[in-house]
Amino acid sequence: MAVRIPVVVSQSERRSGAMADYEEQLITRLIFENGLDATLVADLKSIGIDTTDHLCIEGLKGDFAIATWESKDYVCEHLHRLGVQSVDLVPTDGSPKHSSHRNGQPVKTIFFIALSTSIPIEKTISVLQGLREARSVPVFSLGGIKQRPEPSPATASKPNVVTVSPLVSQASSQSSQDALPANEQSNVNVTNLEHDDSFPEIDQLMLDLDRFEL
Repeated sequence: MAVRIPVVVSQSERRSGAMADYEEQLITRLIFENGLDATLVADLKSIGIDTTDHLCIEGLKGDFAIATWESKDYVCEHLHRLGVQSVDLVPTDGSPKHSSHRNGQPVKTIFFIALSTSIPIEKTISVLQGLREARSVPVFSLGGIKQRPEPSPATASKPNVVTVSPLVSQASSQSSQDALPANEQSNVNVTNLEHDDSFPEIDQLMLDLDRFEL
């Protein structure tokens, strides 16, 4: 969503011709500027409670900019009177901000633009558009993101190898044999004996058969 900035233009208490013309030209430019919402109100000192101008200011729930002929102290004093209790007044010319906080009240940031007939209206518009563009840039916090450590080449390529010692293998084979039922164990023993060449009776019988001519 595109960022929009409300801009409150507070008229001068001393309605000179040059100031009035400047205010009208500024409001006309703001109306046609993308992302800037212009509101023209009377001088802050002359705004009464529950007037239309007061309701306009009170209805600005978020941050906004105010263009005025008056000083920062003057603006803070009358914003407090109109119900804006805690203020960070941030000048767009880079000068130090003016803070006026009230306990327990949410702080509202208000960008302060000092009006002067010597300042070209185009410059004021450029400052406001630069402010809007700066607030449109998304900011991300990377503090909570943790990167998974990369595996080292030694651990990544080395397979899992289980080495079994001959003693363990022999013990495992013997335990497997012992775990067989008794009848199966005897069958295994007989089979092994049948292939054993250490029986002398069989050798002698073969020699005796060779003596006969068939």
